[in-house]
Formats: sequence, structure tokens, C-alpha cells
Amino acid sequence: MERLRVLLEDALQYVQNASPRERRLLLFAGAGALAFVLLVVWAAFGSSIRRHQGSLDEKRSDFEKVQRLSAGYAQQEQERQMLEARLRQSPPALMGFVDGLARQEGVEIGSMADRGVVSGGQNGRPRESSVDVSLGKVPLEKLMRLLQSIERSPGVIRVRKLRLRKSPENKGTLDVTMTVSAWQAA
Repeated sequence: MERLRVLLEDALQYVQNASPRERRLLLFAGAGALAFVLLVVWAAFGSSIRRHQGSLDEKRSDFEKVQRLSAGYAQQEQERQMLEARLRQSPPALMGFVDGLARQEGVEIGSMADRGVVSGGQNGRPRESSVDVSLGKVPLEKLMRLLQSIERSPGVIRVRKLRLRKSPENKGTLDVTMTVSAWQAA
């Protein structure tokens, strides 16, 4: 400690005895050294701040992603529960159901064949039953209403296959063959 005090006193003595030119040179050298130290400290803090800011931005991004996924999950869970509830409903007799909707929409059924249970029913999978339906000379508007009525029906009933051809007798109508399926929980 004593040695440091002696060095400091010697340095002050040197500055006091220095010419004005040497004092200016020492002042500029000291200012340069101070500026260098400040620049190093500023760069170190700036780097640390940028690193922490990047980490914070990444965590915010992850949090937003988790929020979006949780909202999507809640919506999908609700849809799954609604579908399970629809699967638990007993579906209508498929042939009578399709025939009733066709009559309601003013569509004449050419033929209908019950395919019975075609898949599922094991290992907790839903049981699928199907009906093949042939319609002749159906205007497009009536066909669209019939398809919408089938798809919006209670339970899980869908048109699985749909084949359209222009009717040879009347170009404004269609000959239609479709398979309508209903699912029920096993």
C-alpha cells in the first residue's frame, strides 16, 4: 500500500514538473485510455443486453406459440367431444332416411341397395354401415339440396362416393350414383 502511495506521489510530481506540451500529451493519452475503457465496458454491456433481449424474444415467441396451440387444442377437443356425442346417437335406418330426404327434395330414386355393416366395430372403432343409391335425371340444384340435407343430418352420416354423369336423354340433368355411410360407436 505504501509503495502505491509512493508511485502516485511520483506521478503527480512528474506531471507538475512537466512542460505544457507534455501535460497536453498526458491529458490526451489519459482521455484516450478512458475512452477505450468506456468503449470496452459499453460493448460488453451492449452484447449482454442483446443476448438477453434475444433470449426474451425467443421465450415470448414460444409462449405465443403455446397460447395458439392451446387455443387450437381446446377447439379440437370440443369438436372431438361433439363428434363422439354424435357417434353415440343411434343413426336412423339408412335406407328409409335417404328415401325420406330424396322425397322431401323431390328427387326420384332409381335403385337402392343396403350394404349393411362394411367396417369397424372392433377395437373401439366406429361401426360403418352403407347404402348404394342410384338417381336418374336429377337437376343439379335438387342434387345439391339432397347432398346438403344428408351431410347436415343428425348423427354422423356422409356421402362417401359420388359419381356424376350427364343424362343421355336430357343434358340439363345428371345420372348419379352415390354411397351414403353412417357411423355409430361400437
